[in-house]
Amino acid sequence: MSIPPLDTVVVPPLVARLAAGRPVEPVWRNGIGGVTFSIGEGVEYVKYGPPHAEFDADPEFERLRWVSAFVGAPRPIDHGVAPDGNRWLRTVGIPATSAVLGRWRERPEVVVPELGRALRRFHDRVPVDGCPWDWSIATRLRYRNLPDDALGPWPPLDAVVCHGDACNPNFLLDADGRCVAYVDLGRLGVGDRWADLAPALLSLGWNFGDGWEPAFLAGYGIAPDPVQQDFYTRLWNAA
Repeated sequence: MSIPPLDTVVVPPLVARLAAGRPVEPVWRNGIGGVTFSIGEGVEYVKYGPPHAEFDADPEFERLRWVSAFVGAPRPIDHGVAPDGNRWLRTVGIPATSAVLGRWRERPEVVVPELGRALRRFHDRVPVDGCPWDWSIATRLRYRNLPDDALGPWPPLDAVVCHGDACNPNFLLDADGRCVAYVDLGRLGVGDRWADLAPALLSLGWNFGDGWEPAFLAGYGIAPDPVQQDFYTRLWNAA
């Protein structure tokens, strides 16, 4: 499926109202028809899109409030449902750039190891104890009405708080190339670390080309595990 370019985006009335006369610019468009808008040249951001598993403003608002005590994440301001039925979430801006945009896309030798280190920092710093959400195999299979044995035997659990969508665009880098924040945290919850590692590795090919998995795993500080990676890649694609 092709994604229409950002220059075709029309600013919705709800986003214009939230901007209150400040400049508005679409900065990201996803595959479900949602758009992220910058307001006031990055002072605030508004995610705006249709109801979908990839964007539910209510749980993302709550997760952002919770996780920001432990790692860098956008501070949520408010959220709701627009008159046209689209969901929206407004957050305070962070002076950083997605790891797949601008000059960083052309410097995978710098970015990819940092992505691995950044995911490890997330797993190390966000505590499992006290996390009120889960992103377990069972929960994800049930969401798609799949039986527990749909993917075969489950691997042993190495529990961390998972980002939930640890694909490369959801890591924000500062001017020196260090990850300072994480975005798109609507599916954050307790699961296996490979539930994040698998999609992170999968997205390397989409964003930087082949051959970067060893650099990411070295940055994270973990040996390859083809069994875990295969299981959680299949779970990602199924659920």
